[in-house]
Amino acid sequence: MNISFYIAERYLFSKKNRNAVNIISGISVAVVAVASAALIIVLSSINGFGSLIDEQISSYAPDLKIESVKGKTFKTDNNNFRKIKNLKHLKYFAEISEENVLLKYGEKQIICTVKGIPEDYGKYFNLKKALRKGIFKTHGKNLNYAAVGGGIAYKLGIYPETQKALSLWVPDRKNISILNPEKSFNKVTLIPSGIISVDADFDLKYILTDLALVRKITDRDDATVSYTEILADKPENIEPLKKEITGILGNGFTVKNVYEQFDVYKVMKSERLAAFIIMLFITLIASFSIIGSVTMLIIEKRKDIFTLLSMGADIKTIKKIFFFEGWLISLSGTIIGISAGAIICFAQQKFGFVTFPSDGMYIVDAYPVVMKFSDFIQTFIAVMLLGTLISMYPAVKLKSEFAKNKTT
Repeated sequence: MNISFYIAERYLFSKKNRNAVNIISGISVAVVAVASAALIIVLSSINGFGSLIDEQISSYAPDLKIESVKGKTFKTDNNNFRKIKNLKHLKYFAEISEENVLLKYGEKQIICTVKGIPEDYGKYFNLKKALRKGIFKTHGKNLNYAAVGGGIAYKLGIYPETQKALSLWVPDRKNISILNPEKSFNKVTLIPSGIISVDADFDLKYILTDLALVRKITDRDDATVSYTEILADKPENIEPLKKEITGILGNGFTVKNVYEQFDVYKVMKSERLAAFIIMLFITLIASFSIIGSVTMLIIEKRKDIFTLLSMGADIKTIKKIFFFEGWLISLSGTIIGISAGAIICFAQQKFGFVTFPSDGMYIVDAYPVVMKFSDFIQTFIAVMLLGTLISMYPAVKLKSEFAKNKTT
């Protein structure tokens, strides 16, 4: 065993001679442990909210979304899109027609976006899971139906059980009448079949109805779309499928995966990085307590140091003893902190003792927590790197002090 490491271990863990230095060392271990535990808890909490967002978005977000670089719409009746529809790993291809509209319900009205979806859309996208009231229905033989976003329903006071119709107004590009503005709009009546709630952006923006109906009121033909949505057969085939589609379409189109479609993922990534840096800075400040502990130990063990020097130990060996002392404080605190953080996160997952102060207004009752092995590795490396660098300082100072003593 390395003699320097052995002596450092004895200084830290020896049961004899418990004094102020041992107490300060214990406090240093506790401070590093608290900082490490906090880092694990914060990262796990961010993971929890990220998984919650994933779960919500996955109910309506496609694996891939194709949009035109220029213009609001594009055609799909060409060889490129026929090739795309026949790709090996493509599970579902949906043509979407979208338009900003005026929605009226009784005396209230709102500007929103109507999204025209194919008849089989509900089989592939789990929008029924997002239903809050009514049923998910966008097609009918004699009546036109629509699923309404929760935010729109709240603002207009829509209740599907009343079967009260709402009217949808779209500008008529072919007929513009200054004398009679109402003739400048295409109007259609819809029965609200259900209310869906996914997130604030979706709920306040969308109503979903029949694709053919939207094409009709927007004067678009059967080959014109606002964008297309694609599902892959397996998650691992999403990126290869994206590369294939990009190769077929070229620079005139953008092909976005889920993380590129929604800004919330960019925000979450930035927040995670910011939280990690802030917590790491707090850990750095906490780790400075190691300097105080090792410095006081050096002062207390001056007799031991001179004894070791007289026995033939060189200054490098003495330096290593106190470097290992600081390193062991950092290691002990990191292991204890990471373990404590894991236990707290597991308890939150199991029992949900930290709850939202609400009466069922949120999607979940307790703060979501998801632990990732990579976070534990990342935290361990980061905290130990800081601890190692800080542990070098007292050892360097020790060398300079003994150099002064020799000269005097």
